[in-house]
Amino acid sequence: MATRKWHQHKYIKYGYLLLAIPVFFLVRYYYFNDPEVAKGEGIFPRCFFHLATGLHCPGCGSQRATHDLLHLRIWDALKHNVMIVIVALVLIAKAYAVLSKKYFPKYYYNLGHTTWFTVALVIIVFLYWILRNVPIFPFTELAP
Repeated sequence: MATRKWHQHKYIKYGYLLLAIPVFFLVRYYYFNDPEVAKGEGIFPRCFFHLATGLHCPGCGSQRATHDLLHLRIWDALKHNVMIVIVALVLIAKAYAVLSKKYFPKYYYNLGHTTWFTVALVIIVFLYWILRNVPIFPFTELAP
């Protein structure tokens, strides 16, 4: 009996399609419903960290930024949460890496699989978390 590689198994191979269904409906919901207007109603939860401490976490404002990105309002998305724009760029780069590996294996290079990239991303997130809570002018612009 021959063993199959994990990516050739039919259930894992089509599992990405099953993941696309809830992602589609979530993106559709964020496109048509504005979290700025909802104020915690619907499926837009409030940030528990902000409610408990009064400080902003790295994800505060990300729902509003996601809504703005879906409407191609990049500047508004940057004002709500810079990190969500960076995450969107990283996800686009990952999608490009997966597609280029599948169709052009000779030219494939995935920056996200390097250790220094992961460490740098974690450091950037923690610095963003700290700096957006500093009550001095240039850093107050990072708060949502």
